[in-house]
Parts: sequence; structure tokens; C-alpha cells
Amino acid sequence: MGSSSKCRIAIVTPTRGDRPLFTEQYHNIIKNQTVQPDEIIIVDYEPISTEKDLSTRYRKGIEEAVKRKCNVVFLWEDDDWYHPDYIKWMISEWEKQGKPDVLGVEETYYYHLKINKYVHIKHGGRSSAFCVLLKLPYKYSYPPDNCIWFDLHLFKQRAQKFLKTKTIKFNKKIYAIGIKHGTGITGGSGHKASSWYKKNGNAWLKENCSDNEIYNKISKQLPK
Repeated sequence: MGSSSKCRIAIVTPTRGDRPLFTEQYHNIIKNQTVQPDEIIIVDYEPISTEKDLSTRYRKGIEEAVKRKCNVVFLWEDDDWYHPDYIKWMISEWEKQGKPDVLGVEETYYYHLKINKYVHIKHGGRSSAFCVLLKLPYKYSYPPDNCIWFDLHLFKQRAQKFLKTKTIKFNKKIYAIGIKHGTGITGGSGHKASSWYKKNGNAWLKENCSDNEIYNKISKQLPK
């Protein structure tokens, strides 16, 4: 594996092995990237409790990426969708922005497989963790291991001037979609099919996600 960029690229994926329906799709999405990562670091070890431990796994993955002498790391979820040009686009935007310590996308599209609806959220200067690139070595603080908001911690440091962060918006096409489905232990607020998913997503997913048929197939296998 290897990227066309001059920097060594790592993908860090925290997982507890509780989303088996998405395993094949996860690897296919990475394989289809037009710029390939140099390292794929899957942080999957036996959990010590039922408590959410996403921040712990991100930290361990980032530390491993530094050991492997990578220059940038993508925080990458095992169930979410990424456009084939996602890595290429993010690296290009990172370079345009002057290679900040943290680059994120300040808007998120979430699609819930169980109800076939989506929502578009504008974050106002921060990003969801699954759309974040970090410059390495990462020399700043981590949240407590039991913190469920790794992304909020990163962008809070910007306000305190501890690190340089930048956010960008999607341009003409959607490069990533957060896939919700209700299985597995997550970070953040979880996968509940809440009332804020208001827009019917069948046609929308087909238009914006090249793997829509695979996700539709997965949706039929999800537990009721």
C-alpha cells in the first residue's frame, strides 16, 4: 500500500468488533480510495467494560500511527461511507489550508438505515470525528478515556489556542456520510432513530452514495 502524496498516511479505526455486517464494506471503501493509505490501524481489543471507550481507542491508534512514522492520520469509522476521492480531497484541502494540526468538515450528513431518512447538520467551526485529519506527531492533549466526545475535545483546544484547527465544507459533492443503524457501542450520542431524521433518504442515498445498494442490503439484515 502507499499514497501518491509525499506524506505517509494512516487510517485509524476504533472498533469493538460489534458491527460485523459492515466489515466487508469497510475494507472495500478503503480499497477503492484513489489515494491509498500507507497504514490501516484497526484498534480492536477485548473491551474491559460496557462503557463507551471510543476516545481510548482513538488515542491508542494515533499513538501507533506515530510509531509507524506517519505524517497524517485520518479518523475513520468502520460503518460510515467515504467517497472514493475522500482521502485525495482531504489531503488537498489540508495542504491548501497550510497543513493545520487538525482539519475537519464542518457539516455532516447522517443517514439512518432503519428508517431510510437523513439529516444535514452544520457544526459551526467544528467537525464530527469521522471526518477529521490530524497532523502527526500529535503533541496535544487527549480527553479522558471515558469521554464520548473526542471531536469536541479537539476543537475546544482551538479556542484555547493550543493547536491550529481548520474546518472546510463539502464542495459540489458529499465526500462522507455518517451511517446510523442502532448496532454496536458507539461514541457520541449514539444511533437512535430520533425525530430529527426528517428527510426521506431513498432517492437521496442513491444520488449521493456510490455504495447505496450495499447499504440497502445491510439494512435488511439489521436486527429489528
